[in-house]
Amino acid sequence: MTERPPISSHPSPEASLPATATQVAITAPVRAILWMLLASALFALMALCSRLSSGSAPWTEVAFARAFFGLVVAASVARIRGFPLRVQDQKRAWGRSLCGTLSMLCTFYVYGAPELPLGDAAALGATSPIFLAVLAPFVLGERSGKKALLATPLAFFGVILVVQPKLQIAGHLAAISTLGALFSAFAMMFLRRLGPNESPEAVATHFSAVATVITLALAIPTFQRPDLPGFLALAGTGISAGLGQLAMTRAYALDHAARVGTVGYAGVVLTQLLGVLVLDERPGWGQVVGTTLVIVSGVLLALTALRYSRRA
Repeated sequence: MTERPPISSHPSPEASLPATATQVAITAPVRAILWMLLASALFALMALCSRLSSGSAPWTEVAFARAFFGLVVAASVARIRGFPLRVQDQKRAWGRSLCGTLSMLCTFYVYGAPELPLGDAAALGATSPIFLAVLAPFVLGERSGKKALLATPLAFFGVILVVQPKLQIAGHLAAISTLGALFSAFAMMFLRRLGPNESPEAVATHFSAVATVITLALAIPTFQRPDLPGFLALAGTGISAGLGQLAMTRAYALDHAARVGTVGYAGVVLTQLLGVLVLDERPGWGQVVGTTLVIVSGVLLALTALRYSRRA
């Protein structure tokens, strides 16, 4: 029996269309890829804002801004759309929120390290989908398919070429970044277990509320009042991350975790592009080849999603 993708509790626009129109509607796996691409772009913007704000604020304050503004965004969107903020599956929501908070702390600690280039930090954090692809069959019982299994190492190799990490960094930074990627993989699997019956706004609000409390406790002892550019960078970090969280939550609710997670490699490429446009960085041949490999892996995932949707 062919497995069907889960059905969202929120009626979709195509539900009221005639059968002929529904057949050409965008299917759940494809929507998941589009949502994850949007999330990747927003998280790339978050990484840039985080690096810009690190010059005027300690990493704990940057992490708090990400959590607090993310909470405001998620709660505001839920209120506008009229969705409840209570998560039904509290156990898995807490697992997602705690793992996500630990991953966030590791990420912003590494982003705040002045000796580590932004591209290197992005490359180390990009190991999360690798953990996800390896663990998902055992934890979630999800088979990723041959194309997805090929896309995962192909995309990661492309990421390595794009950012060309020298890895000439302190060992503890590499360990912390890798640990953050592992926590992120577990958080994504909790997201997949939550499924589409939970609204993205409720899940994101739960995570942001937990993260806000924890990061506030860490930020108070080292608080520094930022100037106006620093405050804008802090706000940009949180707002872009909050919107990215909503998009990512919807993506993981719609399709297999390993396949969705691999699409997240696009965020590393986008981070590199923002470095070129904003930080005046100049990509070499490795960045060009790596970007091509990431795009190829995305095409493989899209083909897998289309094949899956035709069978559903």
